[in-house]
Amino acid sequence: MTLEIHDLRILRAIAEAGSLAGAARALGTNQGNISRQLQRIERGTGVTLFRRAPRGTTPTDAGHLVLSGAETLLPLIDWLLDAAAREATEQRARRIAEQPAHPARGDAVRIGSVGHPVLPALAGALCTLLPGTALGIHTDDSSGALLDLLVGQELEAAVVRHFPGQDEPLPAGVASAVIAREGLLVGIGDRHPLAGRGSATLRDLPAGTCVLVDSRNHTLRRRFGAAIERTGADLRLSCAADEAAASALACASHAAFAAFPTPAPLPGVAFLPLTDAAARYTLLLAWPRTGRLAPYGSDLAERLRRAYPSPLSD
Repeated sequence: MTLEIHDLRILRAIAEAGSLAGAARALGTNQGNISRQLQRIERGTGVTLFRRAPRGTTPTDAGHLVLSGAETLLPLIDWLLDAAAREATEQRARRIAEQPAHPARGDAVRIGSVGHPVLPALAGALCTLLPGTALGIHTDDSSGALLDLLVGQELEAAVVRHFPGQDEPLPAGVASAVIAREGLLVGIGDRHPLAGRGSATLRDLPAGTCVLVDSRNHTLRRRFGAAIERTGADLRLSCAADEAAASALACASHAAFAAFPTPAPLPGVAFLPLTDAAARYTLLLAWPRTGRLAPYGSDLAERLRRAYPSPLSD
């Protein structure tokens, strides 16, 4: 078995708290989940890492060895992740700085969007509100990159996703309105135990593998990984080349595959929204507060809400 970063964090939390209950409080979950995760880790490694006693939990010799490695690895991993995030932010800032200070706009209105079926509705609403206006359309998997373009007024409106509790607040110079409230999705076969349900939670899914629809979609991997970690679901992510391969792998083993937004229909497959708080996000229309579309922002958002009702209620 290969220990995951999340496994090392769980082991460290148990050692620092001295009990499963204390580790659960520190990680924002429940004691039963921590106990199951520890059992899974020990079962996978074939080694007892902690002694359980009425007064607490203490590492075995093998546990001390693993924890010693965790104390070395986790600070380095955290530093690398922070450094990667800083570099991505600096790259976006450099890209914006390299743009002309006053780009030629003409009569075109430039809009952006994450990959989502609401984009045609936004284009249609703009053509209705501003007849004869030419559109320039920019798509990006990263909501952060789109928000940077709004701040630099390289875009005049954009559809973005915002995960409460995970994402930073929108920049001060950007206004927004809610289009819909959605959740990450899982695709399941028609013989899956959850078939026929209208929604699910990550804890509803049988322990095992959740297949990623597209290994190149880093946002999808990051969002599902965060949701799994926050909910403590006993799931691990694997990758398939495309939706057909992901659905085949999932259906063959009564597993599920991860997706968002809703993919094109697949025979014998149903897509269930996840209702876990960690898997829910808000779809927003955002625009610069001083941009040309500022007077139309609320009207545009209302048109999009009518065209695309929220799959999840508040």
